[in-house]
Amino acid sequence: MVRSGGGSAAVAAVLSGAADFGYVNGYTAINAYNTGFPIQMVSGVNVNALPPAKPAQGVFVGKDSPIKAAADLAGKKIAVNEINGINQIVTASWLKANGVEPDSVSFVALPFTEQIPAVLSGRVDAAQLGYSLLGNNNDNVRSLADPFASSDKIYIATYVAAKSFVGKGDAAKRFHEAIAETAQQLSDPANKDEAFRLLSECQKVPAETLAAQPQNALEAAVDVAALDRMAQQMVDLKMLQKKPDLGPFVTDFARS
Repeated sequence: MVRSGGGSAAVAAVLSGAADFGYVNGYTAINAYNTGFPIQMVSGVNVNALPPAKPAQGVFVGKDSPIKAAADLAGKKIAVNEINGINQIVTASWLKANGVEPDSVSFVALPFTEQIPAVLSGRVDAAQLGYSLLGNNNDNVRSLADPFASSDKIYIATYVAAKSFVGKGDAAKRFHEAIAETAQQLSDPANKDEAFRLLSECQKVPAETLAAQPQNALEAAVDVAALDRMAQQMVDLKMLQKKPDLGPFVTDFARS
């Protein structure tokens, strides 16, 4: 395992040879490919929970906050884990869809562990993160909405690799197959207790707390049409000049 500070660092790691596979959200992966970096997407991992599933993400405010809706966030500060990262992009799209210009909001980059404390202390007005990252603060905050559920399918997490590595042999294909099998096993109700025990070890939150919180979905296959919609969101937010051709970006074995 090679630690990276985010999606951009993971892309740099695979291009330098420090890692063979990088864990990257779909927007960062699209941006890196559009920039011209020789990478390919070899697997999906997480996609957003869509209705009728319970929302797994939220725009959280203090339980007694006067902020009640998207319109109340104009001129406010919203914590996200990374500037121009997935949480900011999705939140900005949600704001725009609700009549709030994203430029009227100040996005503040904070690690997930610091976001809810920042909301509760008044350093920021809201934070966009997953329910599974609330820790023991479920009763101290409330969500205005799940901005991810306002979009179609979004690849919250994927794996990318250097194009040269993908072409060397079948290691990337076998990696994708392993991720697909893992997703299937973790989604099996028979493995629920063990899955949350493993998640608890990673997040240092009791398994019973995590099991009571909504979770995003696991999906190893990559839907290119969904990536196209994500790229269009980036164009609409003026993060890309035009939508790139993502066909060559996704390996044949990873496509749904």
